[in-house]
Amino acid sequence: MTPDVVVDIGNTRVKWGRCAGTGIAAVAAIPPDPRAWDEQAAAWNLGRGTRWAVGGVNPAVAEAVVCWAEAAGGTCAWLRKPSELSIRLAVDEPDAVGIDRVFGALAARSLVPPGTPAVTVDVGTAVTVNLVDAAGMFRGGAIFPGPRLMGLALHQYTAKLPLVEPTGPSGGRRPATNTTAAIRLGIESAVVGGVNALISDCTEAVSVPPRVFITGGGAAVLDDYGLRHLELVREPALNLIGLRIAADALG
Repeated sequence: MTPDVVVDIGNTRVKWGRCAGTGIAAVAAIPPDPRAWDEQAAAWNLGRGTRWAVGGVNPAVAEAVVCWAEAAGGTCAWLRKPSELSIRLAVDEPDAVGIDRVFGALAARSLVPPGTPAVTVDVGTAVTVNLVDAAGMFRGGAIFPGPRLMGLALHQYTAKLPLVEPTGPSGGRRPATNTTAAIRLGIESAVVGGVNALISDCTEAVSVPPRVFITGGGAAVLDDYGLRHLELVREPALNLIGLRIAADALG
């Protein structure tokens, strides 16, 4: 199918992409609330007959979006299994892979020249770093807690540490001179250090330097730090592009 709107269901938010031509013309991050969906549909003048493609890592919310879209008179394709997508998965359990990781891989593969490997870095509730090799195969990757989860863990499992949720570059002094700044600096450094190490590992696994794509709602925490990789591309709509590619392949 050729969708009018693609919807990526994350753990904490719902991201819509309005399709135009062969790409994504507009993006909206929306709470998992049908009232917000009604408002966004009205803002985009979406009516009966709208074609939706839905996928993501939160099945309950995905099902709610599908039911809402169909009740509004739309048609909806729900992409659920990574093994059903148009990319080879060189992993132990293909359908245990988070489908958002595979959407990102599909997009990255489409954005590089043939024979060029790619790495996707998605900074959200979790951080994922994934490798697509030169043949266009998804080779797996790594997952670790995102900035918000790190902040929650420090707050909930200590007696006195405050809740800190880094959402963008700190611009602060290093070393930090107060507890809140120290937590923020520590979280940012953990994310940057982990991402750098994992990109280096992926680079060693392929014979051609990969192009690196950065995406996700928390990606701004990387902005104060120089990632040590030349082919670096910020693409906020990466997973939506991959979702559109997957939906188009359905015919």
